Amino acid sequence: MNEIRISVTLSLDETHPEDAYIDFNLSVDGQFLHEPNVYVDPVDLVTSSTMSGEFFIYTCDCGDPSCLGIDDGVVVSHTADTVKWRLRNPISWPAEEPMPDWTHDAEFVFSREQYVQQVALALDHAKRLARGFAVKGVLWAGPDLSVEGLMALEMPQQGGFYAADMDEQVVH
Repeated sequence: MNEIRISVTLSLDETHPEDAYIDFNLSVDGQFLHEPNVYVDPVDLVTSSTMSGEFFIYTCDCGDPSCLGIDDGVVVSHTADTVKWRLRNPISWPAEEPMPDWTHDAEFVFSREQYVQQVALALDHAKRLARGFAVKGVLWAGPDLSVEGLMALEMPQQGGFYAADMDEQVVH
């Protein structure tokens, strides 16, 4: 079985030190699967913790994966004990260039318990960073994600999504 690790960092922007960004760093078996300019989308990552389907877990900082030549998402499937990823390697490739000869589909199988735990810990850490660090400028929370959106993001419960609406009622 493969091992997934997700850490979250908060960094100051090099060109605008008054701004900062939160970055999810995902590795499988100790290796990063993507180039440094590719970002992890927290919303798709959290959604993938309980749902099967194609998710653009890897994307551009603007939220549009096609900007970086990411045409295919991560195909995620669940069993009672595992979470399986199938994705194209390389994850991103310039659209104007032909795919390299070594392009192939990669597959990873994770313990469901470890996968969900890593996603939940990363989301909690990101929220703690966002609450605990006051920047003079802008805090970038993720691709196409506001700080408020990050704070509202919750782990799915019992196979469904729950979020409190403005009247404190539960919607799913």
